[in-house]
Amino acid sequence: MYDTLYSWAFSIGMNIKKKDEELLRKLIFEIRAEETPGRFLEKLANQITDYRTNRNINLDVSMHGLLFEQNWFADKFYYMKSSVLGGLLGALSLRE
Repeated sequence: MYDTLYSWAFSIGMNIKKKDEELLRKLIFEIRAEETPGRFLEKLANQITDYRTNRNINLDVSMHGLLFEQNWFADKFYYMKSSVLGGLLGALSLRE
């Protein structure tokens, strides 16, 4: 499950980075400080929705269904958050 979330985050991170590295940095900075599952997912969903619907950005990115299928609490939330942030940071740090 967590490897799936990491792969998803890495994939959308690479998509965002191809458009503009600053957009990826903004996404990471928006979600990294959130300490509750609801706020984390809300910030993540808002940013991804903005990247998808903003005509100036217009990226083909979306939320992974697994994020909505689980109840995220305690350690499960922190593992999920680490997987998502790890994937995004992996995409950011990859030099092509």
